Amino acid sequence: MISISAKLDRENEQIADKVREMLSALERGATRVVTAAQQAANDANEDKFKAYVAFREYVDDFDTLAIVIEYKIKRLRDGKAEKLSEKFVELTGFMLSAIVTASLHFLRILAEKRELPLGARDVFMSELRSLYHAKERIETERYAHLLTDRTKSDLAAAEQILEVVIERAPKLLNFDE
Repeated sequence: MISISAKLDRENEQIADKVREMLSALERGATRVVTAAQQAANDANEDKFKAYVAFREYVDDFDTLAIVIEYKIKRLRDGKAEKLSEKFVELTGFMLSAIVTASLHFLRILAEKRELPLGARDVFMSELRSLYHAKERIETERYAHLLTDRTKSDLAAAEQILEVVIERAPKLLNFDE
């Protein structure tokens, strides 16, 4: 008969294996997000936003998988959780920085336009929410140590660009229509 301790150890190892597998998928997802952000930025320069929608979907997929991984890590016992959690925090911190950089780029594109193209309101609102959530998370104690000078600079620049876009296009935030 298998002892309860042995059964718990086996279950713990199975969870750890699943988390490792999911972390690999998260890493691949991060690569897709970065690639999609580059394509979306190129298209946005030409007032095309189809690639932007794909970028946002990849970010959403990443976020969803991150929630599942975080839940599974919390169920782990012993030292396995700490090592896997470190990898998770590293990947998530990288993504938060990448999202800030991508959001900043999209906001710069909008700020440079004399007239905002069709779809700009959706991009603006999405990036505003994305920046807000990324900023809130990345400045927490869990991720603050990963905050690079570039990310800090990007956050400051994004806030300035938001002011410019809001001033130039106040109707972007008109919810009465």
